[in-house]
Amino acid sequence: MKMTKIFACLICAFAALPAKADNVSLIASFYSTIAENRAEPTTAEKMTVDGLGGLSKTDKDLLFANGREMVYLYYRRQQVDLWKKPESPDDINAWAEIAAKVIDAAVKFSPKAAERDFELPETVFAAAAAGLNDGSRYYSELEPEEEDGLTPVRPFARRLIDDILYVRIGNFSATTKQNVEAALADYPQAKGFILDLRGNRGGLLTAAIDVAGIFIDGGIITSVEGRDPAAVKYYNAGENSRFNLPMVVLIDGGTASSAEVVAAALSEQIQAKLVGTNSFGKGSIQEMYRFANGGKLALTTAHFYTPSGQKIDKIGLIPDYCTKNVGETLPHGEVEAYTNQRCGKENRVFKKAEIELAVMLLNRQLSLF
Repeated sequence: MKMTKIFACLICAFAALPAKADNVSLIASFYSTIAENRAEPTTAEKMTVDGLGGLSKTDKDLLFANGREMVYLYYRRQQVDLWKKPESPDDINAWAEIAAKVIDAAVKFSPKAAERDFELPETVFAAAAAGLNDGSRYYSELEPEEEDGLTPVRPFARRLIDDILYVRIGNFSATTKQNVEAALADYPQAKGFILDLRGNRGGLLTAAIDVAGIFIDGGIITSVEGRDPAAVKYYNAGENSRFNLPMVVLIDGGTASSAEVVAAALSEQIQAKLVGTNSFGKGSIQEMYRFANGGKLALTTAHFYTPSGQKIDKIGLIPDYCTKNVGETLPHGEVEAYTNQRCGKENRVFKKAEIELAVMLLNRQLSLF
């Protein structure tokens, strides 16, 4: 009984201590950056709850719990501290103070946390960024920025397949528009066009806009919407395109970001057919923010929309003709067999089946003229 009272007094005395000022300032800066710049609003309370939930990654015996009026820290299933929640879920400074106090308590009660006390704010930041569930990512000072796991493909390739021009763009760079224009000029006899964007993770948005503008004669290519719905930015094609060939665009589960922007614009503005599988669904713009501790936050600040106003992020594009689970080549030549709207994603870079299907579609379209 006496030991219980002593332990309770220690908790009360510790709770009365102020949090480290540098941690409070750092956490408040992190919260403010997200609150002011993220594409969709969130609260300081949610960032705190998601972030402090990451303490268990440092020590599985640590548990942060969110109650109706209080928040709690448990160690080895025993409550070791509690704090009254701020009145407003948007009170950044108050929630930063709570987060800093919880971190200090974790260091006091957990030997594992104490050994890694200098990492705890970054552990909290990483969990808070992951909790945004929008592709945002926090990188500690010593942690490399990871790739998305997709295999890069050759930047550019072209060839003539009978009388159809095939062009593959592996990513959008400053020279992509010039390369596409050169391919069109070098093969004036082409009667159809296949644009292969399988495995294309994106690249420069401006380059992608320029490429789409080669084929679209006026009209919207994409729009970008951030925090303020009234401040929509439109990217439009010029009115000097002389492209008049029927087109098929190849997409797959690796087609992402600005490559999805191009495929969607060509589908909606010039009725290009999409062949392949559902695209990746990364229609977001991320900006990098740096903090006093050397860490960096890749924060989603805006989203891409198709010309008709459809959101790309987390949805992706659905092909007109689906080749998911098809082998290296087409099993049969009936194009209607591939009109499956419940397609799904699959990485299909370099498969011949999509090219074969595209050639069939273009030949059928050309035969109608």
